[in-house]
Amino acid sequence: MGDKIKYQYQVLTWGPCVVKLKTTPEFQNLLLKEGEASSVAANDYQHRLAGIIQKEFKFRDYNILLPYVDEFLKMYTQVFEQWKNQKFKEPPSYLLRSMWINYQRKNEFNPPHDHADDLSFVIYLKVPEEIKEEFKAYKGRGAGPGGISFIYGEGNRQAITYQSHFPEVGDLFIFPAWLKHYVAPFKADVERISVSGNISSHIPLNSLKQTDDNKWKAKSDTDNIADYD
Repeated sequence: MGDKIKYQYQVLTWGPCVVKLKTTPEFQNLLLKEGEASSVAANDYQHRLAGIIQKEFKFRDYNILLPYVDEFLKMYTQVFEQWKNQKFKEPPSYLLRSMWINYQRKNEFNPPHDHADDLSFVIYLKVPEEIKEEFKAYKGRGAGPGGISFIYGEGNRQAITYQSHFPEVGDLFIFPAWLKHYVAPFKADVERISVSGNISSHIPLNSLKQTDDNKWKAKSDTDNIADYD
């Protein structure tokens, strides 16, 4: 054919943007401490969630956590712009709508489900060695015991329609809230700890209340999150 022809090509971005980050030990320890302090009957959150998990509690106060959440949302914004190859016309504003801690035990699991709002995240704080060994012995092709799987699309085997991962301590996944995902059970008689949350990129008026200083504050499950002039 003579001289080699150089072709120009472009791979089109497709599907949802799922970002995996690594959190700092400082943030992990703070989440464990605040999660333990929040784990009382008054903060029981099981009735609001899809999981077949007995111990799930909303955090008592998000304010102390906001600086850390803000950092990983800034990172997600940067990665999203690179992923989409398009800059935001204006930097997005985020509102932490809910945040809770999960104490998953043997045979407990999260069935396929999605979340409300715009973005969701999950952070892994404790992954016992017994679950890691159980995962190593797993012979299947999915995420395996204790793994998390994200599902998107129509299941065509010529396309990537799912992502499965076995999490490590400190792993943080940020993903569109509408993206279906599930968590497989494990058999080991241990407890795995994770934290989940939902983020809104807009502020519904019915989620705000006016304060005495004429500012607006998130209400309901998002009390004490952020102020808006």
